[in-house]
Parts: sequence; structure tokens; C-alpha cells
Amino acid sequence: MLGPADKRAWCRTPPVRFVPVDPVSSERKPWAERSHTIGALPGKRDNLLAVLRVVLESLPAGPGTRVSLVRADGASVDADLEEVCKRQLSAMGMVSRRRDGVWVPTAAASSWLADESSQSLAVYLQGRVKFFGELLQALPETRARADLLEQAKSFGLFWTSPDQIHRRITWFTALGLVERWGNRYVLTTSGEAFLGKVVLASPDEAAKTSPFAQLDEVELPEPADWVARRVRELTPVALRRRKSLIGYIPRGRNARGRDEAGAGQSLIESVKAVCDILGSGANAEEFFERCNARLGMKKSSFSSTLHSFRHLGAIDLVAFQRYGVSAEFAGLLELGNEIDLVRYLHTRYAFVAEMLGHADAATSVGELVRLAKEQYGQPLSDAEVRTRLGFLGDAGLVERIDWMRYRTTELGRLLAAELPLSELLGERVDGATDEQAVNADEPPATAETLAGQLRACAYRSDASEEFEAAVATTFRFLGFRAEHLGGSGRTDVLLTAELAATERYQAIVEVKSSATGMVAENSIKFDALKDHQRKHLADYGLIVGPGFGGRIREWAVNNGFTLLTVDDLAALLGRHQISPLTLTELRVLFERTGDDLTDIEEQYNGAERSIDLITRLMDLLYNEANDEEPLKGGAISRENISYALRSMNPRPTKAAIDESLQLLTHDLVRGAFQDGPHYRLADAPSNVMRRLAGLGMALGRFQRV
Repeated sequence: MLGPADKRAWCRTPPVRFVPVDPVSSERKPWAERSHTIGALPGKRDNLLAVLRVVLESLPAGPGTRVSLVRADGASVDADLEEVCKRQLSAMGMVSRRRDGVWVPTAAASSWLADESSQSLAVYLQGRVKFFGELLQALPETRARADLLEQAKSFGLFWTSPDQIHRRITWFTALGLVERWGNRYVLTTSGEAFLGKVVLASPDEAAKTSPFAQLDEVELPEPADWVARRVRELTPVALRRRKSLIGYIPRGRNARGRDEAGAGQSLIESVKAVCDILGSGANAEEFFERCNARLGMKKSSFSSTLHSFRHLGAIDLVAFQRYGVSAEFAGLLELGNEIDLVRYLHTRYAFVAEMLGHADAATSVGELVRLAKEQYGQPLSDAEVRTRLGFLGDAGLVERIDWMRYRTTELGRLLAAELPLSELLGERVDGATDEQAVNADEPPATAETLAGQLRACAYRSDASEEFEAAVATTFRFLGFRAEHLGGSGRTDVLLTAELAATERYQAIVEVKSSATGMVAENSIKFDALKDHQRKHLADYGLIVGPGFGGRIREWAVNNGFTLLTVDDLAALLGRHQISPLTLTELRVLFERTGDDLTDIEEQYNGAERSIDLITRLMDLLYNEANDEEPLKGGAISRENISYALRSMNPRPTKAAIDESLQLLTHDLVRGAFQDGPHYRLADAPSNVMRRLAGLGMALGRFQRV
């Protein structure tokens, strides 16, 4: 009777040929730096390497390139090469993306293309992918997939499905390392030879391995003088006044801040990329066009980016309507200054260095979200916590254990001990209550804080009431009377535009959160929403959520409802804070159906152009009045004004210029005098600003936020 070894010798296909292992293929990363995932390619197992060759031989290739591949059922599929490289092969170290966005094979992939050595490719993957050889060793002795998941768990891989197990087995089969006998797998000669070549990790070694473990003695670099000064100014009150929301930081085309193994840029690289795009400076429209060309960024995302980077202190106005990169901040992005960047972020944003004290053991993102809210009064979203972890990880202050868990490094513990940290709720030493301490000296609600509240709740299924309240507060900021109703059989929020009877309108708002980021189709009942609309005699219906799938868009159009994502609503907040629209103009937001924001964005563009025109006129009058050789005693004619403004894009109309001049000469503003066809500066621009600010303060008694 043949034993298992005899069966393998008798029935096995010819062994895969061996060649000397290329040094490139022997590259071995520390366990903590290896990928959790291994790619999947279409086709049958025995055709996997042929598909891999087709993909690699299609490179170099940029975005938009398609490649024809064959599925397991024999059908041909036209695949997006960008997605195949990014989602499947980059984490394995088979492809890399150049700075110009073009995908190319890595040195190891090129070596495999040249010699087709399955052995050297397997050795290379062992050094790049976690639980590769370790799974191969365990596979022959294990029957149940659940047991393999338990073994993966012992290596710090908390997978909830066997997908990654199946993928690795597919690669083992394609590489000739295993064969299947009935319901079990047996090692081939190639598989035994492979295990004899590689160094396998034990569960204990995997748990202890860290990219920073080799640092026997760590030492924090001294901070730059200006950073040290900011840290010294962090009094308990200053710590409580730090911002909650870092906001949107683009991670490259289609990345959307997603923290994918081996894909996209690091957070610091992403910030640097946006600053590099701005370069020596640009106006807002030029900056948007560059971001659109380089990052595929749409207008609403650009508005969020600009807002985030201005509050980050990375970008500011350096000339009239022209943005530039802060010289001090640019220095923080230089190699070696990562810890100073974190020090700086800690002075601006809450729960940065504080989280270092809560991750001595492996700590999940969800746990950090809970701690931020319960112990520091900061309702941060998963995305906000991950953004902070991204910066801390880039600086070597935390390390990622697996997809959801992080751990503070020794360097991180040193920094947490160095920096002043916010006190925990309930442990105030000044006698203030928790609520008083959190809200002490808080300024009125801003677009930034409201956007932070929206994002903090939108992705949490357990915060529906808080999300509804945040949406109501947001629409009050936009000028509406917003009633938070909620509950069974009631609309979540009822909006009223308090205008004259002929202009007044109402809208019901359905608010839906989703932990996945996409509102489920079965969670929205349009018949019930239309009942709410009839009950309140509302003119419009609006649905707010983190994201919407294809059929919801179709249903919204068919039922006359408008969709608004949290990101789009946050972008509108940022624009409204600078150039608010009237309630009459905001009607456009509800008159559209689906999720097209073109009309409302054009309204804001018009409002921004009006503000731009008025500030240009004040700048023009000021410069003429203070010119060393002024014409007409510092006055400028209406014709010369039009000529001076000809470079604006689009060029302002005669009517727009006349209306702006009338505003500047109004008795309330008193920014200019009119003397026949000429205009002169009437006061310092700072005094004009104060008069308008005084009007705003006087009207503040009507503010509901």
C-alpha cells in the first residue's frame, strides 16, 4: 500500500525547476513591515502565473489602461490595470508606482519575468507577505479553515473570513508548493525545498517584532525653536481650545484617505504632495486645476482640502487672493522633522499625543474613538483617529499591529512624557465641571467644528440622534430654522426658510448614518418619506448620509428627493462661512434631484466672485491713494477702474462694478467717496472691516447656533 510520500512521488507532476535564488528575490522585510494581504487575480489556480505575466508585461502603464484577462469560467474580462496593480499586486511588492503615476514592475517581478523561477518568487513573497511560509508549514496538518484562522490569529492576524487563507493556498498551488489530495493538501518536493530555504516566524516572534525594535536606546530630537515656543504656550485652557477636526487630506487618485496595505502614500507624503502642487503660489482656481489634473480631485473635495490645509497652517494667503505654502510648515515636511510635525499638530489639534498614552498594548481604532469621546470630550470619527495615527506612524511613534490595532513605541512614550497633555474629563483641578471645562471660552460654532461633528457621527450606527442633531445645527448655520424631531413616524429634521410668505419654503430631512460609509438601500423607505413631506406640507425632501449606492440615486430622482453626502455638506459649510448665500439662493440646493451639486456650487462661485471684486476695489483705491505720484489727488476714474480689473477671470461686468462701488460709498460702509466720475479711498480698510464686523455683532442676537 502506498503511503502519502509514495503517492506524491508516483502521481505528482514534474517538479518545478530550480534556479539560483536572485538576491532581489531574497529581500526579507521585518514581520511588522510585511503585507497582511496577498493579491487575487482572475482565472483558475493553474493559470495564475500566466495571468500575472500578462499583467506585468503590460507595464509600464498609467491610469486608464485596460488589459484583457481570462476568468475561471473561461470568459474574457476587460480589467482596469490601475485597479489590478493598486489593489492586488502593490502590497505583494510586485509593482510600484512612479511619481508620475505610472505603474512599473519591481526588480523582483522583472527578475521573475526573465527566469520564471517559481522558487525564487515564493522566497520573495515569504519576505513580503505575513503568514505565507507559516501557513504552508501548517497546511498539511490542518483540516478545518477555522483552525487556520485561529493559527493566523496567533500571528496577530484577526481575519473574520478565510479569504486571505484561500488566496495564499491559490498561490501555493500555482507555485507548485502544494497539491490537493481529497480534502487535504500535501507538500510537493518544491514546497519542502522552499521551507528548507526560508526563515519562518513563530507566533511569539510575530507579536514582538516591530520596525522600531532594533532601537535599543531611543532619543527624541530637540524641537525647533518656534515649535518649542508653541509647546510652551500649551496651558490647560489652550489645550482645551485645540481644534477637533483635521479634515480631509487627499491620498492620491481614488485613495480617499483609505489606509490600504502597501497602497497610496503615507500621510506626510500626501501633505507634501499637495504643498508641492501649490508650489510657489496660485490663486484658488489655478490651485484647483492643478489638483484636478494631478489627483483627479473634484470641486467639493478641493474645497474641503483647501479648508483643511488652511486650518492646518500649511497654506495661507501670501498676496491678494493668492495662496502659498507656509515656510515654517514646509520645514516640518523635510525628512527627519517628522516628530516636530507631530509636536506642531499636538499644539493645534486635540487627542494627538494624548492617544499615545492609551496604546501601550495593542489598541483598536474603535477603542481610541471611544476614549476620545468618553475621556476627553472629543467625538472623533474613525477617519479622524486614523489620520492622527497616520501622522504618528510616519514619525515612528506608533506601529500598526494589524488592520485595526496599533501600539505605542518607546519613542512615542518619550514624546507623550515630554508634551503637556489635556486632562481627562472628571479630573479637572480648577473646580470646573466636565461640561464647563470642555466648553470654556468656546467661540461660536464654526464651519470647521460643525463639519467635525457631522463626520464624527456619520459613520457610527450608534449615534443616530447625535447625527440628526448635528445636521439640524448645520442647517441653522446656513440660516434655516431647523427643528430636530426624530422618532418613530416623524421626520428627522424639519427646515423652514423664514422669508416672506411668497418666498418661504420648507424641507424635510432624513438623516442616515452608516458604519460602512454607504447608506443601505433597505434603510430608506421613500413612501414613508413622502408621507412625512405631506404631513408637514413641505416643499422639498432631502436625505443626508455618508454615501449613497447606485439604486438610491435612481430612486431619489424618481421620487423627487435630493441626496447630500456629509463631505459635500461639510464643503458647503466651509464656503458658506466665507461667502454665505441667501436663503432664496439656497433653494437651489433642494430644487435639484439626485446628488448633482453643480448649480449650488455655481451660486457659491458667484458669491465668492462678488467678495473678490469688492476686496479688489478696496485694494485698488488704497494703492492709488498711497501712490508716490497719485493721479487726480489719489482719485481714480470709473473707466480706469474697469481697465485695472480687466485681468480678473471672469472679467466683472459694468453692472457688477457699479453695484460694488455703491456698496463701498454707502454711509454704513464708508470705504470710498464718489466725486463725479472719480472715486477715492475714504478710510483705512481695517476700519471698514470693523464697521462690517460691528454690523455682524449687532445681528448676532438672531443667530441660533
